[in-house]
Amino acid sequence: MELDSKIARVKELIGKREELNTELNELLGGTARERRVPKCSICNEPGHRAGTCPSKAKAADAPN
Repeated sequence: MELDSKIARVKELIGKREELNTELNELLGGTARERRVPKCSICNEPGHRAGTCPSKAKAADAPN
């Protein structure tokens, strides 16, 4: 199985898992948990983590 096929299958399985979790929560009287938006530990901005921080990339590109 090629990498692209594997990635597509993983995405498909994740989608099914999310549907199943939602349905199970509804059946059992629970509520679906909402995912938190990631917050960067470098710049404290929401939407990304430290490993992908744009400020970190800018600092690495700056001349020393």
